[in-house]
Amino acid sequence: MLKRLQEDIFMQKYNYNKNALPIPVLEDKPEWVDLYYKTWELAFQNIDYIQKAGWKPQLTCMPGVGVVWQWDSCLMAFITNYANGTLSALNNLDNLYRLRRISDGYMSMAYRIEEEEPAYGERINPPLMAWAEWGAYSVSGDTSRFEKVLPALEGCFYFIEKNRTRNCGLYWFEDPGSSGMDNAPRGGYYSLAQNGSDLCYIDLACQQALSAMCIANMHRVLGSHEKADFYSKEQQRICQLINRYHWSEKAQFYFDFFIRSQRSEKVKYLNSKTMASAWTLLCGAAEGERAEQMIAHLFNPEEFYTKVPFASLAKDDPNYDTAGGYWLGGVWAPTNYAAVQGLVALGKPELAREAAIRYLDAVCAVANDPAYGSIWESYAPEEYRPATVENGEMVRADFVGWSGIGPITMLIENIIGLTFHAQENTVQFRLFPGKGRGLRNMHFNGNVVSVECTEYIPAAGKSIVLVNAEKPFTLKVVTDHKPEETVIACSAGAQSYYV
Repeated sequence: MLKRLQEDIFMQKYNYNKNALPIPVLEDKPEWVDLYYKTWELAFQNIDYIQKAGWKPQLTCMPGVGVVWQWDSCLMAFITNYANGTLSALNNLDNLYRLRRISDGYMSMAYRIEEEEPAYGERINPPLMAWAEWGAYSVSGDTSRFEKVLPALEGCFYFIEKNRTRNCGLYWFEDPGSSGMDNAPRGGYYSLAQNGSDLCYIDLACQQALSAMCIANMHRVLGSHEKADFYSKEQQRICQLINRYHWSEKAQFYFDFFIRSQRSEKVKYLNSKTMASAWTLLCGAAEGERAEQMIAHLFNPEEFYTKVPFASLAKDDPNYDTAGGYWLGGVWAPTNYAAVQGLVALGKPELAREAAIRYLDAVCAVANDPAYGSIWESYAPEEYRPATVENGEMVRADFVGWSGIGPITMLIENIIGLTFHAQENTVQFRLFPGKGRGLRNMHFNGNVVSVECTEYIPAAGKSIVLVNAEKPFTLKVVTDHKPEETVIACSAGAQSYYV
């Protein structure tokens, strides 16, 4: 009775309604289901209700600090896609769009809420808004945002093209902090003007290519085929630049690049291997043998595939910190999600799931450890504990925020194995060996669907998939025992299928 009363008080105070959320089914990992709901509770505690004209309530990693951050906001949208409309990080993006500089498209890395001015001068952040908007549409099927947000997305794209490129066409952040990887060993010499010294950042190039791809997708949905073709060509152009300049044949890795140092192979690359390069898997740059080499680096236990994957700085780097040291090895949700989504895009869902399981094991163990008992900003790479900042203090707790990506987004997409594609009104269900798993009460494309598999044993060659929906949709089931996916036209109501 006391527990129920506490839950009711919590729901009233934070507008949290557990029963309105999608219900994960994971019979062999009930502790992950518990963590899923704990993560949502933290998310609802971290809403800023801003008493100021023009501001929408927004999800934040750090409630009460009076700042809205750009790339945090973009990543949080991949969590609230699964909130069934009860919580939306798109509010954050709408707040940012309103504050952008319309004259040239500039959007700051962060804005102070009270002054409505950039918090850190003319610095930018990873331009991930288009990726976030496309991800939200893929679940909701709501195209109404596209015409409203495309001017902001295209304006940001052009600002970076005009103001953050060097003569060779490569891209620069002002410093590692602008990249979001605050203290990663990615800088050259100190630059008073914060123009990134002579460094060209691999992640910004990839993120710009990813933006072009997502903007093209939006225009294609709207029937603007000429613009869609233009942005598709921009994606291809940027990927060609990435492969021309950022790839080291000697190291078989994508590095940051020094534009002044084109004299020889030995001096043109910054030799620290960081998770910034994981974005190459997602934006279309890494293909074929280069993709395979990048994956080999990611899954090398002496580089990135530490006990808790993926270390943000390769383990064989002299700057690597076993306790995390913030971005000197700490394990972070943004770069993990980029890597996992990149693996899926390259047709490697099994590897994506392996990494997601290993990561979520750690997040759950830390959350259930009485010494820590929370979801943290980042994690130590070699033991189940929060990461440290450089001075040895622990990072922030209750960071939901983007650290909810593992317990919510990866749980649904990579571990349960469900992905949503509103453009085709299709749900893909990839069955992995094990006991029953699925998702009930999921709001998708104007529908409410439940998809669940009883125990899947590939050797048996048969499993039962249970479906319930308010409206028809297409289900594509991928299994280990069939070379091709099984396509099922699901009607409204409850059904069961052998696959």
